[in-house]
Amino acid sequence: MKENFVELIGLVAGVLTTSGYIPQIYSVIKHNSAEGLSGLFLIIMTIGISLWLLYGIIQNSLALIFANAFSLFCLLVLGFYKIKDYYRKNQQ
Repeated sequence: MKENFVELIGLVAGVLTTSGYIPQIYSVIKHNSAEGLSGLFLIIMTIGISLWLLYGIIQNSLALIFANAFSLFCLLVLGFYKIKDYYRKNQQ
């Protein structure tokens, strides 16, 4: 019972923290630009979140797996727009 409660806390925390990416993704898609995002931030976060995802898989923790898989997806979307901006800017 205690393990289920702890996992539930992790799932709720994961939903709350990963939902913070949604407004950023919305803004990037709406303006079709990721100019305000730091490329270094995206690289560091992608590496860190990937490691957290790996840790969650090793620990068999659904909370860590779901939260970090969603975070990684969000970072990849933001990274796609960042790369798109880079190529658009350098083609002009």
